[in-house]
Formats: sequence, C-alpha cells, structure tokens
Amino acid sequence: MGETKGKVINKAFVEGMKPKPKTYRVPDATTRGLYIQMTPAGVLSWVLRFRVHGREKTHSIGRWPEVTVSNAKEKAIKLLGEIGDGNDPAAKKKAERAAKTVKDLAEQFRAEHLPTLKPSTQAGYTRLLDKHILPALGSMRVKDVDTPEVARLLAQIRKDTPKGILANRTRAVLSKMFTLGALWGFCPAGTNPAKGQARAAETKKDRHLSDRELIALGAALRHLEPTPTGQKRDKEALAALDVHALAAFRLYLLTGMRKSELIGAKKKDKETGAYIVESPALPWAAVDLEAGQIRLAFHKTAKKVGARIVPLCAAAHQLLDTLPKVLGNPYVIPGYYTGEALVGLPKMWATVQAAVTALQVKAKVPKKDRVDLSDVTIHDLRRSFASLGARLGYPNSFTGALLGHAAGTVTEGYARLGFDPLRDAVEVIGERMAALLAGSVDLAKEAEEAKAAKDEKAKAKGA
Repeated sequence: MGETKGKVINKAFVEGMKPKPKTYRVPDATTRGLYIQMTPAGVLSWVLRFRVHGREKTHSIGRWPEVTVSNAKEKAIKLLGEIGDGNDPAAKKKAERAAKTVKDLAEQFRAEHLPTLKPSTQAGYTRLLDKHILPALGSMRVKDVDTPEVARLLAQIRKDTPKGILANRTRAVLSKMFTLGALWGFCPAGTNPAKGQARAAETKKDRHLSDRELIALGAALRHLEPTPTGQKRDKEALAALDVHALAAFRLYLLTGMRKSELIGAKKKDKETGAYIVESPALPWAAVDLEAGQIRLAFHKTAKKVGARIVPLCAAAHQLLDTLPKVLGNPYVIPGYYTGEALVGLPKMWATVQAAVTALQVKAKVPKKDRVDLSDVTIHDLRRSFASLGARLGYPNSFTGALLGHAAGTVTEGYARLGFDPLRDAVEVIGERMAALLAGSVDLAKEAEEAKAAKDEKAKAKGA
C-alpha cells in the first residue's frame, strides 16, 4: 500500500486529496501513527498504526468526514494512551466483531463496498440483501453462519425461483460479503460459507425473431408511421405512433444496441422517490454520421473496455440522417418534456405487438400462418440482430463483438490489412434486416431457390 512522507493534516489537506490507482496513506506529522487513507473509489478513512509485543498492527478510527481531523487526532492520542497501558485496540475490536451479526456485516458492506460499484449493481445487491439475505441470516452471528446454513438459503431460493439466476446472484453477494468480512475482522480468513456452493443451472431466454416475424414486424412499423403533414389518415388505419419511438425500435434491430444505450436507464429511490440516472440516453453529440458510427462512452462493459464504437449500416445511417431533431433537446430519441429522453417505450412496444396481430387479422391471414410477437421484449430486438448475423453465417465472435460483449480483439489481426470485418458484417446484416422490415424479401422464392441449389448439388455429387 502506497505511503508518502508525513504532512500536517488539516481539513484543506484532506479535501485536496485525489484518488490514485491503488489505495494509499498519508501519515500525520503531528500525531504519531495516525494516517489518512484514500481508496481508488475516493473513500477517505482514518487509520492508526501501532506496535504491540513487537508486532505492527492497524486500527480503523473511522471515515472522513464523519470523523473530522480534530476528532481523529483526539481518538488517536487516546488509543495510544491505552496501548501504552498494555491494551490492544485491534484485538478488542476483533473480539467485538466476532460477536457481531450478519446485519452488522451487511451495514459495513453497504457503506464501504457498494459505493465502489456502478449504480445498477448497487441497486441489485441492495435488493438481494433486503429481500433474501438479511431476512434469512441477518440476526445470526457472522461466526455462526456455516456452509449448510447458506446451502439451505440457496436451496429455498432455487425452489421459489427455478430459473436459477437469483440463487447464483445471492451466492455471489454472500461470497463477496464474507470475503470482505474476513478482511474487516468479522470472521477468520478462509471460512467463507458461500465458497464451494453449487451453482444453479440458469435458464436463459433465447427469443429472437425469425425472417417471417421480422417481415410482419416491419409491416406494423410502417403502418404505425405518422401520416405526412397535409394528408388525411385512413379511417381504418391504426393510430400513429411517435416517430422517435418507431425509430428506436428500428435502431435496436439495425445496430444491436442495448435499450439503455439508446434511451438511458433510471432507477427510483424508494426512500426519496427521486429518479437516479444509471446510464444517460444517447445524445446527438455521440453520433458521427460522417464516420458512420456511434461512440458510446456509457455502456454495460465501459469499465472493462472503455468506449464502445457502434458501426452504422446504410439503413441505420439513413434513419439517423432523416430523423427529426427537437430544438433544445440533445437526445436522439427525445421525450415530451424539455431536455428529457423518451420514456414509456415498453407501452409503445405493446402497441406495436398489438398492431402485428391486428394487421394479420385484417389481412385474413389463417391462424396457423400468423406470427405471434406477444412474448417478444425490446431486448429481443437486439438479440434478433445477432441471430440474423448467425443465420448469415457469421461466427459468435463477430456477433458478440457487434453487441458489445467483447473488446475489439476480433479486428486486431485485420488492422494492418486496412479493413474492418465488423463494419463489413454490419453492412451485410443491416442490408438483410432492412430488406425484411421493408417487406421486399420473398421467402417462398428464396426457399425454392435454396431447394433447387441443394438438389443440384446432390445431383452433381451423385454424378
């Protein structure tokens, strides 16, 4: 852990400290053994270092700004006096923690670890603590929680939610909490009761749209387009949908972007009722039509891979180039309030789903031939972009990279050759997607041609 030379620590000095890649400490030049410590996340705390029977030990005094400079120095001097009398504050604190409960550990976990995580992860961990972990284990002493106890909790969660995802997330939070608990002195090192617990089999959704479904969806999107100014809408036509909502659905299909990457994501604070922005909506400033790409500074894997570049196919480029901008609103998909992004997209998606069914009924399509999109979510549109790429023969490494699942390692080997295979893939996938949505693909004819080619190949092989 990094340390610097002693400084005269005061309020101005502490407020001027900046985070570094690793946790570091600065000793106070006026109080023996007192340090101010800062983590990479910017968390400040007071630490006292001392020796007992020749062994160096560390004792946490408290966090800044709850513990002020003067409070920290007073406590340090008092503790040094106790140490001089033969007492060991670190051992005393360890004994106190040994009697503490899982609820006590969870409180320190919330205070010291959760702030280092992104908002959405913090919210997920908090839900798991409040709804599952603390109701089952909160009153137990940390040292009394054993492997069978955790196994019973996870078994109950798997029983209540068979998909397995919730049990695995609970297991991960417990494991991290007990690992940190050992560092904080709540339990002995190497006694993590969540370690070694079997992972539940996760049932992951794999819904994507087939070519027939994409054609039906395209027909609905075209039908819901607003009527041009000066023209009357057909009396039998369904009510038009917001032009920017329709653009959002098409962009998901043409780029594979996440829902949050386009319209942002917010969480409502249960206590204050205020909305917390987890990820901002896409601003026009991030769209570079000249370069044919979108630069996402905020996305799910931004901490690991940095900014994500989304290449635009010709259809996506044209859509963005002709999409109306709202004066005073910086977002690609603007909302109805000044300076806000669009909200209520799931309800608008429900309107599209209903339109798909209504148009098939109106066209008297036999029930056995109708497509049903009632189980399709907005996220499935993104997944359909990848599945279409797979149907066109692109490997998972390509589709995964296009979805932002991986860093740019797919293209590294091609850089010196002067072309980007991911951009080429986007063009091919986008061209096919646009044709399906436009209804210009004759699937019956394609099936006949494919069958004829297969027969011809078999015939040539037989000869």
